[in-house]
Amino acid sequence: MNIKDIQEQIQFYSDKTEEIFINLAEKFPLLLNKEEGSSMDSLLGMFHSLKEQNTTVDANEEKFFSYYDKKYTPLFDALNEKIVDLSNVNADVKKIKDNSEEMELIALNAMVISIKSGEKGRAFSSITESLKQLSTDMNIYANKLLEEEQQLLHEIKELRNIFNGIMDSQKSLSTSGSTSSSSVYSLISMASDPLTDIKQIISSAYPSIQSAMEGLQLQDIIRQALNHILLCLKECSVIGSTQEITEETLDNITFNIHLLKLSISVLDDICKNINKSSEIFQTNWVKVSDTLKNVEPKRLEYISRFLDRQKVSKDNIYANMSKINDNFSDILTQFGIYQASQKTLERNCNAITEKAHQMYVVFEVLKPIIDRLHHVRILQQIEVAKNPAISAVKDSVTDMDNLINNANDSLDEMQEMLITFINQIGSLLDQFTTAIRKDSEEMNKIRIAKNSFFNEFRSVQDGLLSILSTFSVFPAGFEQICISVQNRLNELNDVYNSLRQIKAQMGEECVRLESKKSLFMQQLSVTSWDLQDDRLKDLVKQFTIAAHKEEAGQLGSFEVENSVESGEITFF
Repeated sequence: MNIKDIQEQIQFYSDKTEEIFINLAEKFPLLLNKEEGSSMDSLLGMFHSLKEQNTTVDANEEKFFSYYDKKYTPLFDALNEKIVDLSNVNADVKKIKDNSEEMELIALNAMVISIKSGEKGRAFSSITESLKQLSTDMNIYANKLLEEEQQLLHEIKELRNIFNGIMDSQKSLSTSGSTSSSSVYSLISMASDPLTDIKQIISSAYPSIQSAMEGLQLQDIIRQALNHILLCLKECSVIGSTQEITEETLDNITFNIHLLKLSISVLDDICKNINKSSEIFQTNWVKVSDTLKNVEPKRLEYISRFLDRQKVSKDNIYANMSKINDNFSDILTQFGIYQASQKTLERNCNAITEKAHQMYVVFEVLKPIIDRLHHVRILQQIEVAKNPAISAVKDSVTDMDNLINNANDSLDEMQEMLITFINQIGSLLDQFTTAIRKDSEEMNKIRIAKNSFFNEFRSVQDGLLSILSTFSVFPAGFEQICISVQNRLNELNDVYNSLRQIKAQMGEECVRLESKKSLFMQQLSVTSWDLQDDRLKDLVKQFTIAAHKEEAGQLGSFEVENSVESGEITFF
């Protein structure tokens, strides 16, 4: 093979080497780009988002339900005290009722006596008739008060029953929410832990990829070294087989030999650097390849265990999510019952307040009756005093007087207690209603958050369908890039072997020229020959690697600039 053919091969492999290094320089950053996530990353992201939302919703529910009963205990204690106060009102109402019944009897007896008195007892009879009617009215409204009181007590009892129902609903909702939250936590933990393990294995590949990139550092020195060889081969003189043997011809052969020896030395340096670069690549790439091999079985196992919808498995993510979603429908129903009970509780509070005011309305009707009884009593006393014919009812009139005074005292006492009761229970129920409304607002926020969470939960479940078909643990194209990198590394190894063959060919050509040089020296009767001109020295000025300059200086027996260390690169 002649020097021209060698030059063409060197040019080809120079271009090939540059292409390989440029391609690797493009591929490695793509492999290290972690922004381009895989479907595994998407799944982990979904799980992480669900876990955070579930934690927030769970914490809000726990905070709300934990102190619910304790918050209302003081209100119910105060309400029980009001019930005791109401019993005192009840006692006064019963006194009035008893008095009214007794007054009716007394009035009836007085009427009988007045009738027996004939014409003389007519006036008293009329007064007594009024007295009897007022006593009857008083009895009617006393019964009305007792009825209103019983209804009020019923409403208060119903308040307690409603609240107890809310507490039972609250416990059920709290238990359901806690169970649902635990199920979500368990599902996320079960499904994400293996993915986290896979991700850790994958992460171990990135340092190796980073280290493999160090092999690119030799790219420039290899490229420049190949340019040195091309410069040398380009300067080789053409020596024909029939060319006249002269000292110039001998000098050209000597120049070519120097160029070939220099090229062989540089090529040997190139092969060492390519080998060194390949070793860096391959040593680290083996770790990357091992990671790919280790991850694939785990990926398939994960699909089989968690994502295969055709396979019945307790770990199947989709099946577990469907079960949790079904339970959520029950939770929403319980939320509805809970909030409806809260509204019923508020209506009950309003009913209690209304009943208390109705009691006072009845009381206000009863008060004028007592006042009229006083008036009739006075008339009765006057009539008895001036009419001897009815003196027999004097004691009855006195008894009636006492009963009316007692009723009046009971009414005054009841008025004070009733006004206090109405004011206090009104204030108490206002607190109750305010607290209930606030709780209802908080509960609605919890329900909205819970609903939002499960909408997200369903979205993740729907997202599984797309993940199922193309579940990958590496970013899109990662494995294809790895295959491409491996192919490039194989090509670089092929270049290394080809350059070693070219080096051998250069050696053979150099031996051939040495033989020819010896023959020419014999014919010219010279025993030694050194290069006569400065062509090699001028050529070396274009070199950018100090070691190659020194090598050329040793071959051509001239000094080179020593401004840089041997092996360093200089730029012109």
